[in-house]
Order: sequence, then structure tokens, then C-alpha cells
Amino acid sequence: MALKPEYSILTGLSVAGVVFAVHSQANPSQADIQALPAGNQDIDQSERKATIMSAGLVSAISLIAKDPTVFVMGSAMVIGLALWTRTSNWKDSAMNTIGGVSQAGSPNAPVETEVASTTPYTMFSGGGSEFVGS
Repeated sequence: MALKPEYSILTGLSVAGVVFAVHSQANPSQADIQALPAGNQDIDQSERKATIMSAGLVSAISLIAKDPTVFVMGSAMVIGLALWTRTSNWKDSAMNTIGGVSQAGSPNAPVETEVASTTPYTMFSGGGSEFVGS
């Protein structure tokens, strides 16, 4: 016995919110994940735990509600957040690569970096400052 359509959609959105809350609590923010080096094992493990916990919650709630819409909406949210986190974890922002492959298409393409040369600076070395002893 399925729920009425208006209750089914609201329940599905609520389950999607629960999935988002689980992923928000189990994983760092997407900005923090992207700032880390690509392929961080801790992020990988926390994402998998959050995905498994979310899938269990979606299954349990949809079985209690006996409604396929709840399952579909919750599952879509689980898959979307898992892919988002995995993509953020495997993208190296500094090298502009995903999983070790540059976005230009060549695997492990060397990235040429140019080191800027600067002259050393010593603070207050001139002695002839217009602000001293005015």
C-alpha cells in the first residue's frame, strides 16, 4: 500500500534530507576535500561509511513506508552525494588532474612550473627613512 502522491514526494524529500545530513556529518566539506591531495584514504573510508549508512536508512524508511518513490528519491540522493564526494576526492586541484590523468587527456603529463626569482629584502636596512626622527 503506497502513500498518497503528495505524502510520497514529501517523504522522499525528507529522506533525501536525511541522506544529506548523514553525508554532511560523516565527511568534511567539499572545499576541504578538494584542498587535500587527491586520493586521500581517510576521505575514501568516511565516504563509504556514509554511503552504506545512508543506503541502509533509505532502505529501512522505504520499507516502512512501502513506497517506491521514497526509495527512488533517497537512492538518487545517495548516489549523487557519493559521486560528488568521490570526484572531489580524486581531483587534484593543484595539478588540474582527475585520478592522475590530466584533463588534457594525457596520463601523468608533466606540468612545467617556473620558479620566480626574487631579490632578498631586509626591512629597515636603508637608514635614510623619512619617518625616523621627524
